This record gives sequence, structure tokens and C-alpha cells, in this order.
Amino acid sequence: MHLIDTKVVHQENMLVVDFIGEGGEVISVRLDEGDGQLDDATAIDHAKVMMVQLTAFDTQERPAINAYDALSNGNLDAEVDPLAITDAPSDVTTH
Repeated sequence: MHLIDTKVVHQENMLVVDFIGEGGEVISVRLDEGDGQLDDATAIDHAKVMMVQLTAFDTQERPAINAYDALSNGNLDAEVDPLAITDAPSDVTTH
């Protein structure tokens, strides 16, 4: 998923953080707003931490989807050039 936008929506006593991908994918994280002191930037940070924790504690073994997935450490803030990663076999030269 290539993240293109992040939106925070205030709903009653909760915040919904939507991470929106280039292909229309949306991942939503719901947070208890508590005493109303949670601002949008902090809500986004909390939602990122929750998603990283989900991947860190995933108990199901699954094969990597592609080379990027295989090399990913779950750091949503990492600067990664997706064009530098290729799924080409090691014996194929690309230009």
C-alpha cells in the first residue's frame, strides 16, 4: 500500500484515523478520545504504533508478498524508495 493521505475523523467519543492508499485502499484505526485532549497528530502517531504492534505480534506465518514485504521492518516512517526494490530473479539483469 502506497500511502497518499491520512485523515482523522472525530465521532462521538472516538477518533477514527484513516490511512488512504494510492489504489483506494483504506485502513481505519479507532481510538477512544478519552477526555478530548487527543489532537490529530497524536492520534495518527497512536494509530501507527497500534498497526506496528499488530504486525510485530502476528502469530501466523505467511510468505512475503513481494521483495518490499520481505525487507520491511514495519517502520511506517522509514524513507524507502519502492523503485529500488525489484522482484526480478537474481539471474535477470534489469536496466
